[in-house]
Order: sequence, then C-alpha cells, then structure tokens
Amino acid sequence: MIKKILIILTILLFSFSLANEPIKAKVKYNEASARIEAFKDVERKIDKDFYKNYLKDKNKKENLEAISKKTYELDNRVLCPFYVKSILLAYGVTYFDKFDTTFYYNPMGSLIKFEITKDYKSYPKKTYGYSQYGNLISVSFEVDEKEQYVYNKNGKLIAHWQDDKMQNKDDKTPKLLQLKRGGN
Repeated sequence: MIKKILIILTILLFSFSLANEPIKAKVKYNEASARIEAFKDVERKIDKDFYKNYLKDKNKKENLEAISKKTYELDNRVLCPFYVKSILLAYGVTYFDKFDTTFYYNPMGSLIKFEITKDYKSYPKKTYGYSQYGNLISVSFEVDEKEQYVYNKNGKLIAHWQDDKMQNKDDKTPKLLQLKRGGN
C-alpha cells in the first residue's frame, strides 16, 4: 500500500513539474513582424551617464597591441577588430562585467558607437546601436543564431542575414556592411 502511495505521489509530482515547464515553439518572423518586435520598448536616447566613462578607450594602447598580435580575449574584455582590406577601421570592446554592451572605437581610441543587447543569453535578441552622443542609430533583431534583421533608426530595413548570406531589400550587400571582421 505504501509503495502504491509513493508511486502515485512521484507521478503527481513529476507531472506537476512538467506542467510548469514553458512550451517553447519557434516563432517565424518576416521583415514587418521582426521590425515590430525589434522596436518594442526601444530607447531612442541614452543618458550620457551610462557611457561617459567610455568616450575614450582607456586601454587603447594595450587593445591595439593585442589586436596587432591577433589576441582578442584579454583578462576583463573581448576585442573585435574591423578591417577594410588590411587597414584597421574600428574595434569593439566588450567588458566581462558589462557583457550586454559593446563599445566601438576608431583607431585613435575615440568612441564612435556603442551597442546594448537585450536578453543576450537567449533568442530572440534585440541590439540597439547608439552614436557617441547617445542617439539611436540602428536596431538589430536576431531571431536565432542563423537569422537577423537590421534596421536604421526609422525602421527601414538595412539588411537581412540568413545563415552566412546577407542581403538588403534590393538583394545587394550594403557597402557599410562589407567590412571584414576579426582579421585581414
């Protein structure tokens, strides 16, 4: 009798724990539905207090030296260089203690842009790009690891990534996005 009660309790507890698990279904997005999701709750202006300590790269010398040696992970940050041909155009810095934000600098170490990623640990992800003045300049909606939509601040599609292929509305790769990332 006690065995039956324990078995019934185990089944009930197991069933209860399964009932509390969310059902995850992959949502399909198109250009319009992704835009709606991407621009939900967007902040069009970020207060300078958020980024004022990052207007200049305090580690410029060390970062540029690491990039020249193709060392992209340092003690407290990750680096991501961007090249045109073999010329360093810009580099991104993501600090481990501020992992939802990447700061982009020109080779002189001046901030040119920063991005804030919401829900960076799961999909879909929203990444908001801001100028060095804190004004919204772009919004990215990453559906999953293979698909991403990129819009300008007004919601116009800049690019749609599917796997490793990126196109804009005219089926062309925008010149701005023809940068080589991470190496020569």
